[in-house]
This record gives sequence, C-alpha cells and structure tokens, in this order.
Amino acid sequence: MGYGFTDEQLAAARSANLAEYFQKNGYDCELRRNELHVKGFGGFYVNADTNEWYCFSKSGKNGGRNAVNCLVEMLGMDWKTAVSELLGCSPVRSAVYDQHTSLPRVKRELSLPDRADTMRNVFAYLCQTRKIDGKLVEALAREGLLYQDKRGNAVFVHKDDNGQIVGAEIQGTNTYKRFKGVATGTSDSVFSFKIGEPDRAYVFESAIDLLSFKMLAKQDKIQNSVLVSMAGLKPNSLKSLSDKGFNLYSCVDNDEKGIKFTVDNRLIPCNRILSENNVKDFNELLQLITHNREIAAKKIQTENHAAPINEVKSTAMSKHSRR
Repeated sequence: MGYGFTDEQLAAARSANLAEYFQKNGYDCELRRNELHVKGFGGFYVNADTNEWYCFSKSGKNGGRNAVNCLVEMLGMDWKTAVSELLGCSPVRSAVYDQHTSLPRVKRELSLPDRADTMRNVFAYLCQTRKIDGKLVEALAREGLLYQDKRGNAVFVHKDDNGQIVGAEIQGTNTYKRFKGVATGTSDSVFSFKIGEPDRAYVFESAIDLLSFKMLAKQDKIQNSVLVSMAGLKPNSLKSLSDKGFNLYSCVDNDEKGIKFTVDNRLIPCNRILSENNVKDFNELLQLITHNREIAAKKIQTENHAAPINEVKSTAMSKHSRR
C-alpha cells in the first residue's frame, strides 16, 4: 500500500487503458488500427491492445506498459496524481491484465492545479500566439474563469449554475510542445461563457476555439446564448444543455471526427465558414483573418508612406520640364 492506495488500486492504475485515457481527456489523438498517436509530444504512440507506449523524441528514456509511469514521464504529473487519474479508466482488455477486469471504477475527487503568482505565460500564449483579445483574457481572469498554474499552463475553470467550481480544462502554453487535458476529477462539466439569458448553446472542442468564435461572431447574433467547451468530443457533456431545452449548435473541428460527432448527436451545424476558408477550427480562422488584416494594414501604410514621396518627385519633374 502507498499514499493511501490499496495494492489492488495500484495494480489497476498501472494497467489502466492509456488509449481510453488520452481519448476521453481531450488530447489530440489519431487511432490507426491498434495504434493511437497522441499528437504534440514528438512521436508519442500507444498500442491500444497491449498498452505499450513509446515516445520517439525521447528514445531510450521512455516506454513500457506501466500507465502510471507514462503519465509521470510524458505529462509531468507527480506519482500520486497519476495514480488518481488512472483509477477512473477501464483496464486494458488484454490477457495480461484480465485479472483486473472486474475492478470497479473509482470516482476521483476534483483537484485543480496550483495557481501561479503570474499570468505572463497565459497572456503571451493566448494573445500573441493564438491572437485572442487581451481584454477578453483579462475579463476571464477577473471573473475567476482563467488562471495560470505553476507549470505555466492556462487553466479554464468549470463552474456550475450555482457558481461552484466543478472542473477545469488545461491548455499548455508552450508553442513547441502541445498539451491539452483536464484537471483531476473533472467529469462531464464544461467551460462556459454566458451572453445574456441563454436559450441556445454553441458547442466547441476547446476553450480557445470558443474565445476565437466569440471574437469573430457578430455580437447581435449570439445574444442570449452560452458558448461551451467540452475539452474534446464528449457527448455526455451535452446532457445538461439538452435538459434545459437549448438548441445545440455544433462549432467543433472541421474534420472527420467533428462531422461524425455533429451527426451522431443531432446537433445543428454551425461551422460552414471553416470549410469555406479551408481551416480546421475557429482559432485557425481567427489567426488567418488576423494575418490577412495585418498584411492589408501594412500595404496601406506602405502606400501612404510612398504617396508624399511620389508627389515630391512629380513636382520636381514638373519644374524641370518647365525649364
């Protein structure tokens, strides 16, 4: 027994289904046959049948079938947090781990990442890299919906209708090493942004896409709505919205998984603009539009700067011709 866990729980955590964990917790994954590619980690793969994991960018240092070690080494979790995270997963359905298939699921207590004393990384990443309006980021921070943890990640806080914190979506701020996840104990809760008195919901895969949409949308068109991030594609997150009688509009990624999710859950498609601009999500669209605006502004600035010079040249030529 260690850190309050029984031997059975430790065994279950070590053999927990890694493919299930990464898929259900909002990581950018692609499953081909029996191999799950967890993107953003430099060649990180999990064998869905054997639970064997390996990261090519850290050759010789990382790999094996111990799920706890995987979360510690790849996600930087401490050992106790990794065990707690994995106790909510099913065991791998392999002959090696059949002895644990009857173990019950364990409900995890909510544990938010420790708050840092600064928001520097979050502001730099969201505003400079992702092109989110700084005033919007400031507003979220003031309302207690966003903070920076001690690892430099952006933490988007989930609150229920009573204002109680019930979970959190975590977004890494390192441009070169992508990381997405949720706080330990986060269940089917969502990150939400209310506008007026909601009678409909716009559903996203990430908080960053949600904020991008908020910036791009015509404000009168999204009055009396709630913007919701599921931190992935999680149909169970939609139940509370459906129970309130909201019309659900799908703003998920413009890819095969997103399209299937929209159809399977009978959502109203609201992302045609992504296809029209050949982008995957609303943040890519925001970055594209911002980039195009910057180019147009530079062009106008260059033309305005060149105009007085051309006028001087024209005047000089005119004087010379009169001579």
